[in-house]
Amino acid sequence: MVNASEIVKEIQSKYKIIGRTEELKKIILARTVRKNIKIEGSVGVGKTRIAKAIASYYDIGFARIDCSEETLAHNLVGYWDPPMVISKGYIEDAYVYGPLTSSMLKGGCLFINEINRMPESTQNSLLTALDEGTIEIPKLKTIKAHKKFFVIATQNPAAHIGVTVIGEALKDRFIWIKLDFQPPEEEILIIKQEANLSNPSSDKIAIISQQIVQISRNSTSIRRGSSIRGAIDLAELISKSENENSSKNWVDAAIMALYNKIDLEDGVTSSKTEIITDIVLSVLNKMDFQ
Repeated sequence: MVNASEIVKEIQSKYKIIGRTEELKKIILARTVRKNIKIEGSVGVGKTRIAKAIASYYDIGFARIDCSEETLAHNLVGYWDPPMVISKGYIEDAYVYGPLTSSMLKGGCLFINEINRMPESTQNSLLTALDEGTIEIPKLKTIKAHKKFFVIATQNPAAHIGVTVIGEALKDRFIWIKLDFQPPEEEILIIKQEANLSNPSSDKIAIISQQIVQISRNSTSIRRGSSIRGAIDLAELISKSENENSSKNWVDAAIMALYNKIDLEDGVTSSKTEIITDIVLSVLNKMDFQ
């Protein structure tokens, strides 16, 4: 019987992961029964960090592919190098292994970032590797996956722009884990850790930064609110500013940190700058900011 609680504590301590206890337990359980994992969550919830920590904990390699509508099968599986084929023929040295085949051979973790941006025709390249642990390279050999090989894929919520429908056959090869935004108290700790806040006002800076991004997620004017990355960037900027008690500095820093991290709803007449300014001032006023 795997002691998941002890493993979770070790992973959290070793890789500086705050919270995510239940999600990590689920991932460990999935690995115990050798299942491939699909993690769904918005940008910035820590999907990549958790995947890297799991791969490192199990002491295996980590290969990554970032998906888009232009991701083709050869980007995943590999390809023949034409000059080598012409000079030496279809031999091992003439084949350039992709992240999928490399991970299968070495027994590593293949991390597929934003799998629901991968075209369906490319998705099909994964099926036999995930189902049977094999993949055939024509004119070369059939690869049998090392026993430590597994896949962690991430998926943005279906409502995001530019996503592709994942085929039923591929979905059937994964177990599903959801990552939501973390509770405010955990996000505050993450902000302090990642922004390296160590001055006397660290708590105040982290709390204000977290509240600002929290409101951005709940605003009716904003379709996509900021991830915790926005709060970390904001906290870093403010902690290095000349006056962290200046409302103007907070507004300026928030616009810098959040402008590229939010998307407005269609039909909203206010600009991003105006909306961010209103959010910041509302938080500062609520806290009787001096």
